[in-house]
This record gives sequence, C-alpha cells and structure tokens, in this order.
Amino acid sequence: MTRQHRSSPLWKAGRRGPSVRFWQLERAQVARWGLVEQTMWRSLHSHGLVDPAEAEAFRDDPRGLELETLALWSDEPPPEDPYAGHPDTEILERACERALARHRSRAPRPAVFLDRDGTLVKEVGYLTNPADLELLPGTAEALRLLKAAGFALVVISNQSGVGRGLFPLASVHAAMARLRRLLRAQGVELDGIYFCPHRPEEGCACRKPGTALLERAAEDLNLHLRSSFMVGDKRLDVETGHRATARGLLLRTGYGRDEERREGEPADRPDMVCDDLLEAAQWILAETPNV
Repeated sequence: MTRQHRSSPLWKAGRRGPSVRFWQLERAQVARWGLVEQTMWRSLHSHGLVDPAEAEAFRDDPRGLELETLALWSDEPPPEDPYAGHPDTEILERACERALARHRSRAPRPAVFLDRDGTLVKEVGYLTNPADLELLPGTAEALRLLKAAGFALVVISNQSGVGRGLFPLASVHAAMARLRRLLRAQGVELDGIYFCPHRPEEGCACRKPGTALLERAAEDLNLHLRSSFMVGDKRLDVETGHRATARGLLLRTGYGRDEERREGEPADRPDMVCDDLLEAAQWILAETPNV
C-alpha cells in the first residue's frame, strides 16, 4: 500500500481510454459489499484511498480488494505551486498508467527503458534545482520514433541525492514533472517513470543495476522484458538491462565516453554503443522490424 495525501475523496482521470476513479474507502463500508459491488469495483478501474487508521485492517483482510489498488492518505500538504511536484502524484500516475496499459492490449509489449540524466537530459551532477533540467538535442525525435513503432517508454533513474540529503523527494517529483511537460510539448508521452531514492550502501533492490524497478514497470504496464532495451550513459544501465533479460545500449552522451573507455565486465558489455539517443533509436528499430 502506498501513501497518499489527504484531499478530495474522488478523482477521475482518462485519456482516450478507461476512466480511473479514486474513492475514499472505509473498512465497514467495504465489509458490506456484495457480489454486485465487487464486480462494479473491478469493472471501473477503481483505486481506493484509505485512512491510515484503517490501514492495518485492510492489510489483514482486504475483503477481496487487491492491495495494489489501495493507497494511504498522508498528512503532507500539497505544494503551493501546482507545478512544484509532490510525492503523492506518483500513486495517481501509476494507477492511470496501469489502467491504460491494461486497456490497450492483453499481450505484453516491448519497452525501451531510459536512464534520465546524461541520456534524456543534460548531465549536471546532482540535479538539485528542477528548473535546470534540459532535454538533450534529438531526445524528443528519438522517443517519437520509438513510440510510433510500438515501444513503451519508461524512465528508470537512480536518485541517491534524496538518500544523501542533498534534495527532498519533492524535488525529484518536480523534476520528473518538468521532464513530462517538456516532452509533452514536443509530442511525446512517457508511459512511466520509476526512480530509486536510496544511497548505494543501503543495498536496495530498486537501485540500478538492481532490476526491481524494471520488473515493477513490467507488471504495472504489461511489458515483455526479454524483448526490451535499456539505454543509458553508464555501464550500470547496460548491466541493469542484461540482468532483466533485456538488451543494453550505451550512449556517448553524459558520462558515456568515459564509460566506453573504462574496462568493464561481461555483464556490462553493451550490445551497442551509440553517439546519442537518436542513433540508439534507429538501431533499435533496425533490430526489431516487427514490433
């Protein structure tokens, strides 16, 4: 169950696909549901928002509801600036992405998993100010080509600056929101964004080269990992792709040229090295003519 902020009891979101409804749920209310209510719940792509006081009761006995469709309110207030981003935005995005993916097709589809810094946007070290996020040349064109060919576009990013205390989690959400807006202005819609906020020494499964984020995206978005690609400017990204049974591409953008010269291991040996994302997209399309 994921935490959620206290706000309106109902949202509705949809875009040329199913509506996604968010309902505030009470345990006593759900306990009274019969077969009709349960069927209606599943048919409406609904997601429930639960008060923290009732979280344990729902966790112990969700009354037939899938826990992944439930989120917890939190007490963190929304930002004054509506474009500043907020951690609670993630659960809403994830629910909409999941519903759209399930509505689109029952067959798993391939994805291009994309590192963010040095791959999609200019490398600036730790991105402490979301306003500094700037797309690299050719990024939108490359993503449009991949999207038109049927690939899902999923950002996978390590953001250890949060764990190191360099910037708050809200800054990551604000930067990711800016990334979406910049790409959307050029006709590109990302299918999902996943990031790890932990320090390397924490040993989490979600930090690249761990594959937890790719596996979570595959489950959420109905993706076929073996037919997918991981693209980044570090051998770490290549290894992540290989660990997830996908192919890994190294770009010479960002830290890529130094990484190309560095002696690596068999696990992080790129399937292809490209000058930039556009060249990588063209190579992927040539390798997968029947997507």
